[in-house]
Amino acid sequence: MKQVLAAGRIQLTKSLGQSFLHDGNQLRRIVDAAELTDADQVLEIGPGLGPLTELLLARAGRVLAIEKDRRLVEFLQERFASAKNLELRHADALDLLRREPADWSQWKLVANLPYSVVSPVLVELAQAVGCPERLVTTVQWEVAQRIMARTASDDYGVLTLLLQLRYEPRDRFKISAACFYPKPEVDSACVTLVRRPKPLLADAQVPVFTQLVKRGFSQRRKMMLKLLREDWPPARLEAAFAQLGLPTQVRGEEVNLEQFVALTRELAPPPSTLDPRSSPDEIFDVVNERDEVVGRNTRREVHRLGLMHRAVHVLVFNARGELFLQKRSMQKDRQPGLWDSSASGHLDAGEDYDACAVRELHEELGVQVVQPPQRLFKIAAGPETDQEHVWIYRCQSEGPFRLHPDEIERGDWFSPEQVNRWLAERPQDFAGAFRAIWLRLTEPD
Repeated sequence: MKQVLAAGRIQLTKSLGQSFLHDGNQLRRIVDAAELTDADQVLEIGPGLGPLTELLLARAGRVLAIEKDRRLVEFLQERFASAKNLELRHADALDLLRREPADWSQWKLVANLPYSVVSPVLVELAQAVGCPERLVTTVQWEVAQRIMARTASDDYGVLTLLLQLRYEPRDRFKISAACFYPKPEVDSACVTLVRRPKPLLADAQVPVFTQLVKRGFSQRRKMMLKLLREDWPPARLEAAFAQLGLPTQVRGEEVNLEQFVALTRELAPPPSTLDPRSSPDEIFDVVNERDEVVGRNTRREVHRLGLMHRAVHVLVFNARGELFLQKRSMQKDRQPGLWDSSASGHLDAGEDYDACAVRELHEELGVQVVQPPQRLFKIAAGPETDQEHVWIYRCQSEGPFRLHPDEIERGDWFSPEQVNRWLAERPQDFAGAFRAIWLRLTEPD
């Protein structure tokens, strides 16, 4: 490896967590743990110089390798020029997973993951609607302990629960730091996680589970009931705890996976309480080009006839300047599955813009504000807004949010640079109104 790197004048980048596994015995153990056949599709993130890739190509029917370092991509293209079952992509894997959601249900992840992105990559894949059937990956030893942890142990926490909701931990084996180049400061482990044969929760309930877990561990030594009151009414929480026999003084670290699942079922909105705003008989104000009310009609007829109506979009930024984006639920009747503003929605008949902005923040994200957020600008009704006059608002919040499962599939924070790049590469991933809003927001004065 030293010779290859020197010949290619490749200097490893510490910030990328580049540390290459070179021990042949350990590489073969990783591939064996994946239980590959020639019918398998394999996702490899961070192939580096390709020692694991070589073994995967010999065992699997197809390998998709994603490498962030352009210099290594060029090396791999030359090394595996004749490999017919390899697809090599030059990309930031975490950005790619968030930007291009895919159905990974027929795939296996087999990788020596860059340590800088281990946890977010695993969580992103585990929370995908179509998550891989198996995860076999090298991680830092301490991360392996957290992935495999049991209730009430020091290692038990958010990562444990977010992965074990969808996966059963099967095996792990330790790998000495001496097996890597450059030699890391810690030992590593290869962990194997196998997708549960039957999901513990419906896809629409997963955001509520995630919110519960993150809030429940937000201050590890505090009673979970007190922490959850940030997001749920006290009376509802106390009734749910009583129903499940959970002590009111219990801490998050003392609540097992099955109890978190049961609590999610108690607190997630049942199918009978689907948001009435999605009803085709909901009444909207119909307006003209000057945004003056000229009548009223049902949601169905407003959309069928292309009548002008009103909506708000709220952009929620955090202290780091990142924007929270939501992925619209596949249950939505308009633009399902597309990425959109932090919160958005139609005005009810007789409602004003400010009141709608406050309501949408609470209903979609669980954010309660006393005063309306800051008004930024207004976009007139047109094809890009689906014939909606739209007022755009801005506010700041650090989250975490309580995402409405019937409205939002999932959400995450993105820097303006990531949004710009994503929009440039795949504008079709976004709702039309958001594309118009972002263009207006970022255009030079």
